[in-house]
Amino acid sequence: MLVGAGLTVVPPLLTQQAFDRGLFPPTGGPDIPVLVELVAIMIAIWIAGAGLGVWQTYLTATVGNRVMGSMRVDLFRHLQSMELGFFTRTKTGVIQSRLQNDVGGVAAVLTNTVSSVLGNTVTVIAALVAMLVLNWQLTLVAVVLMPVLVIAQRRVGQVRARIASKTQESLSDMTAITQETLSVSGILLSKSFNRQAAETARYEAENRTQIRLQVSQQMSGQWFFALVQIFLSIIPAIVYVVAGFLITGGVSVTAGTIVAFTTVQARLMWPLIGLMRVALDLQTSGALFARIFEYLDLEPAIRDRHDARRVAEGPALGRVAFDDVRFSYPDTRPGERPTLDGMSFAIEPGQFAAFVGPSGAGKTTVSYLIPRFHDVTGGRV
Repeated sequence: MLVGAGLTVVPPLLTQQAFDRGLFPPTGGPDIPVLVELVAIMIAIWIAGAGLGVWQTYLTATVGNRVMGSMRVDLFRHLQSMELGFFTRTKTGVIQSRLQNDVGGVAAVLTNTVSSVLGNTVTVIAALVAMLVLNWQLTLVAVVLMPVLVIAQRRVGQVRARIASKTQESLSDMTAITQETLSVSGILLSKSFNRQAAETARYEAENRTQIRLQVSQQMSGQWFFALVQIFLSIIPAIVYVVAGFLITGGVSVTAGTIVAFTTVQARLMWPLIGLMRVALDLQTSGALFARIFEYLDLEPAIRDRHDARRVAEGPALGRVAFDDVRFSYPDTRPGERPTLDGMSFAIEPGQFAAFVGPSGAGKTTVSYLIPRFHDVTGGRV
C-alpha cells in the first residue's frame, strides 16, 4: 500500500529527466538511449503500481468486511442477551435497522478508510517532497490556501454528520413501518380494518422524508469539493505565470522542471480530495457508529449473580416454586396495584398445574417469570 502510493510520484520526476536529459539535453539533439531507458522505467513503475493496486483492493475489502461482519455478530450477540422488556418497548423494525442498515452503512468506511488514509497520505507527502525538490517557490504557491480548505472541510463534515443521523432515523422508521404492516399479523389487521390506504400514505410520507434526506446528504459538500477542484485545477496556470516571473528574475527553472512540477501537482490533487472525502465520511459515519454503540453499550437488566451456581442434578430438579412473589411491569404507574402480589405456590417434578383466571389476572406473567424473562419485584422464584 505504502510502496504503491510512493511510486505514483516517481514518474513525474522521471519526466523531468526525460525532458532535460533525453529530449532537450545541453549537448543538443535528443539522447535516444537515455530517453528509452527512462520511458522503460516509467512503464515498469506503472505496471507495478497497477498490480499493487489490485492486491491492495483485495486486502482492504477482506479486512473491512471481516471487521464489519464481526461488528454485526457482536451486535446480534449483545441483543440476544437483552431482557424481554427491551424487545417489548422497542419496535422490531428499529432493531433490524440498527443491525442491517446502520452496520451496513459503515461498510464502505471500514473497507476504504484505512487504505485511503494511508495511501493518500503517503502520496500527498511524497508529492509535496517531490515538489519541494523540484522548486520550493512554486510549492509555496501551490499550497498557500490549503489551511483554508481544511477549515471549510470541518464545517461541511459537521453538517453531513447531522444529516446522516436524521437519514438513519428515517430509514429506521421506514423499516419499522414495513415490519409492522407487511407481517402476517400486520397485514391481517390492515385488511380487517380497511387501513391499506392509510398505511400506504404513512409509508409514502416517510419515504418522501427519506428521499429528501438522501438528496441533502449527497449534495452537502458538493459546492465545497467543486471549489476545491477548481482551485487545484487552476494551480498549473498560476505555476506557469509564477515560473515566468522566476525566470525573469534570474532563477533557473527548466522546462522539464515545470512539466514535472505540474504533473506532480496533478498527482497531489486527487489524493488530497480523497483525504478530504475520507474525513467527511468519518464524520458522517460517526452518526452510524453512535447508533451502533448505543445498543452495544446497553446493559441487560437481567444478569446472573457472580456467585450463581448451576442447579445440581437430583430429585428436586424441575421443581418450580414461587415464594411470596410480587411483580410490577416497568410502565406501572405509582399507586397502581402490582400484577402479582404475594403469590406463592409449588409445582413438583412431573406434576401438571393449570392457572385459571380472567384476562389480566397475571397468568402470562407467571409463565414469563418462571424462565426469568423478567425479574421479580419482591419474593423469589
